[in-house]
Amino acid sequence: MKKHLISLYSLLVLLGIASCDFLEKEPDDMKTDTMIWKSRVETEKYLYNVYSQMPMPLNHNDAPWLGLSDEVDLTWNVYPTYNINLGNWNPNTNYYNRWPSYYKAIRASFVFENNVDKCPELSDALKIQYKAEAKFLRGFYYWTILKQYGPAVLIKEELPASYDWNNFPRASYDECVEYIVELMEDAERDLPMHWQNDRQWFGKPTKIACKAVKAEALLFAASPQWNGNKEYANFKNKDGKLLANINYDESRWKRAADASLDLIRTAESNPDANVKLYKNNENGDGTVFNPYKSVRDVLLKRWNCEIIFGRAGFDQNAWEVHCSPGTYNLGGVAPTQRVVDAFLMKNGKSIYDAGSGYVEEGFAVEGHENWNPQNLDLKADRVRMIEQLRSGDAWGHWPGDWNMYANREPRFYAFVLYNGRPIPQLPPDIDKRNYFSTKSSVVDQQDGYGRVELYYGGFSRGSGASTFFPRTGYLVLKNVDPQSNMRDRVYVNVGRQFTYYRYAAVLLDYIEALNEYDPNHPDIEKYWNMIRERAGVPGVFVTNPEIKGNKDQQRERILQERQIELCFEGDRYHTTRRRWLSHTPDTGTPDDYKRKYGDGGRFWGMDINAGNPSTNSFAYTGFYKRVAFETRVYDWKNALFPIPQTEIDKNAELVQNPGW
Repeated sequence: MKKHLISLYSLLVLLGIASCDFLEKEPDDMKTDTMIWKSRVETEKYLYNVYSQMPMPLNHNDAPWLGLSDEVDLTWNVYPTYNINLGNWNPNTNYYNRWPSYYKAIRASFVFENNVDKCPELSDALKIQYKAEAKFLRGFYYWTILKQYGPAVLIKEELPASYDWNNFPRASYDECVEYIVELMEDAERDLPMHWQNDRQWFGKPTKIACKAVKAEALLFAASPQWNGNKEYANFKNKDGKLLANINYDESRWKRAADASLDLIRTAESNPDANVKLYKNNENGDGTVFNPYKSVRDVLLKRWNCEIIFGRAGFDQNAWEVHCSPGTYNLGGVAPTQRVVDAFLMKNGKSIYDAGSGYVEEGFAVEGHENWNPQNLDLKADRVRMIEQLRSGDAWGHWPGDWNMYANREPRFYAFVLYNGRPIPQLPPDIDKRNYFSTKSSVVDQQDGYGRVELYYGGFSRGSGASTFFPRTGYLVLKNVDPQSNMRDRVYVNVGRQFTYYRYAAVLLDYIEALNEYDPNHPDIEKYWNMIRERAGVPGVFVTNPEIKGNKDQQRERILQERQIELCFEGDRYHTTRRRWLSHTPDTGTPDDYKRKYGDGGRFWGMDINAGNPSTNSFAYTGFYKRVAFETRVYDWKNALFPIPQTEIDKNAELVQNPGW
């Protein structure tokens, strides 16, 4: 009997690979014939054990990608990202040390592949499929190692525990990528195009998932970090073997683009696979297209058409409590001013473009055209208005919001909670919403809407009422379900997937790679327009026709589009590093906040410490001043995590990453 993925992943903690050296023999290996391979149940448990090390990038304990990126500050100093951002780490700190865990999973994949044929209770078709899953997972783990640590030690077969492991040097980055490509191509042959006819297996890889991993690996290999990077000229094994390509090769971009295009064409020619950009009106949510709902719900609606590969059992409870304000929550996942400034205006222009309509200061006299589409009375129809906000039928800035947040694109309102905005993830209950609002002899903001108070003395700022608060003056809304009740910690949508690959990212991969060798190719406009149309903004060549065909200018806009569309999903960390932009220095000037790249130096937000806590309110303008909330330490060596010293000590041939 097939197992549901939610049940499958509930086994992972119990079945997780034991803590030991990645080269040691697994306890389960000792029971291979007698306890595992004769039983379908035990054999499938072993396969699920191979799945068990799949990372959860939005878990602060599991992955550092958000807290170390230039788009997020994590308030808490208990997470390693706090010390890493201050430069307090080295190969002995073992922060986010997943190296041994991934290798244990890789070894388990070989054990499974070499023994699954012994199981008499599995059909031949299932044995073929399961071996393909094991190959996919092996490639996925190697790819995860490459993204964090760079060139890996390539183990390509099951080896005995008695093997001399002191003679395993690192393979070159290109060799690793080629092995991953090989594994994905092998796995693809024996995996289905989709699980639409067997939806209980959503979360397992497909042909299209294999193509996604392959395309991403080739994109990284084409990017400046690994394509002509002279900084890695001395990145060598002890025998002198160079581990990075230091000679630029433009054809790598074409290979990467071709891989993404292969996925796109496969999706377009196989409508039964249901892989495309998510739109609300095409997925049962009304008949009218709503860009706000569409971009908001792409990560909220389970296994929707945009999800290419994900992991079942995403712990949305932990995510939502860390993103929500107030004493019942831990709200401290804070967008930086850099990502806030990156969002477009509703006319599709950047805030720094002529004709954008952006205003830095003052309060908006009028609301966004969608802020109250039914013209409801804010007092008489309060509950109906709140329901409109939670459903997504009403969105955009309100009259009286700070102009910095006025007339921005739908993705801004879907992804960022800014000061004064009604908190979506609260019930319509007026008393419960008023709990989040200040009422005193001086200030009374209990209007029943629960507008978030992120200023000094505000309820969500932490002055007495809350221990944790965002240091930037913003909270992340992306991936937070507005139907949750974060006053009582009643969550909805339990068990939705964590998304590793979605279709919009593939389109962005494609146009980025295409631009590097053929900036006039019509597919750049075609697929870029698809992303912008879903986001509810005009095409980039409508708003900025002067950049068309200019490789450098298009690149900057593509990276900005990526920064917006994929924000708070873990992509930004990897994008700025593979593009070799993370060590862009602080300008040292008062307007350094305009710097687009750089993971070191000053990071900016609103002035959450200004004013008098007993009198501040939404009308207090001192909050809306850009200030540096943190100065981070970053060097080019930080583009790769150091190999844990414990692993260096185990293997005499294992060299450390450059600069460490």
